[in-house]
Amino acid sequence: MPSIAVVRSTYSPYGGVEKVTLTIVRELLDMEIKVTLLTLPGQRWPLVHPNLQVIPVGIRWGNRLWQAWIFNHFVNKYLSTHSFDCIFALERISRFTHFHAGGGTHKTFLKIKNENSSIIEAVFRKMSLFHAYTLYLEKKGFSNPGLKKIQCCSKMVLNDIQTDYRLNSDKLQLIYNGIEWQEIGKTFQNRFIIADEIRKKHQISPDWNCLLFLGSGFSRKGLDIAIEGLAALPGYYHLLVIGKNSYRAYFRQALKAGIAHRVHFLGSQEKGWGYASVCKALVLPSYYEPFGLAPAEAHAMGIPVLVSDKTGYSEWILTGKNGVILQSPMTGDRIGKSFSELARIIEHPEMTSDEIRNHVRELDNKIVYGKLIRDFLIL
Repeated sequence: MPSIAVVRSTYSPYGGVEKVTLTIVRELLDMEIKVTLLTLPGQRWPLVHPNLQVIPVGIRWGNRLWQAWIFNHFVNKYLSTHSFDCIFALERISRFTHFHAGGGTHKTFLKIKNENSSIIEAVFRKMSLFHAYTLYLEKKGFSNPGLKKIQCCSKMVLNDIQTDYRLNSDKLQLIYNGIEWQEIGKTFQNRFIIADEIRKKHQISPDWNCLLFLGSGFSRKGLDIAIEGLAALPGYYHLLVIGKNSYRAYFRQALKAGIAHRVHFLGSQEKGWGYASVCKALVLPSYYEPFGLAPAEAHAMGIPVLVSDKTGYSEWILTGKNGVILQSPMTGDRIGKSFSELARIIEHPEMTSDEIRNHVRELDNKIVYGKLIRDFLIL
């Protein structure tokens, strides 16, 4: 029986990489493959199986630099005394055979981050020991002699890795992230009932054209751009913000723009894609998004999306039909025009909800992760 080590430090029911990890582990266990999950202590992974061993490594206290270093140290220590057919990392560590590049490259992320920051912020970021260590881990991992393949969740990520680290193309494989197609389908079928329940729960008027912003990490995912775009739309457009983050700065932005009453911060919600049932479209104008599960899930719920050209999922957009791609640099003029184009798609649709949903059928977890295990991990 093959054995595989899967490495992911943390678990959250709301995290995109955690969803990927969870699905892969379940698929492997269904194939009667022995799985050892290396993770930080105290993580509540919803997994129980006779062929699964969860090994806590590292520590949970300390700053992020210390946690990253100690996690990598103890993962390597464990791997040096245990043998596996495959070491699949969904976390930046220095040793693995296969790697899920779900976070893109840190090198590209910092470049884009610095382009959208002040000079002082960029200088402090350059002096950061955490960023320096993350770049070291990334380079070390991509050059480690045991490396066999890297899963790239978009063409954008594949190109970034080739540009940043000059890896041979035979080490890189394009496999888009998967979504819970069947589970989302149940919500899609009952979306009108669910929409009524959500409206009652949050006092949402049926006269509003709601846009959905879904995801934690508001800064990277471009909530400021979403609020600026909302201001360019008629007053009956509202923004529902689902995710865990401090929203004070964004509330002040909305207040200053005179649209605070049109921006609704609803916090984290499990299966947040269910809120697409009460929305006309999803907006995620991220500064850097390697793939973008949220827009994929929104399409599976039958609504159009707006994403930036720095989002891997933009490769699935049929411009003017199922969505809009906001081009960089995201200037005020481009933001206004892109949001207006989204409003046109909403009010004069060229695709039905079923057509939008069926466009992403190939992202069904069963298809994607079957391919990942069969063609990528080759177990």
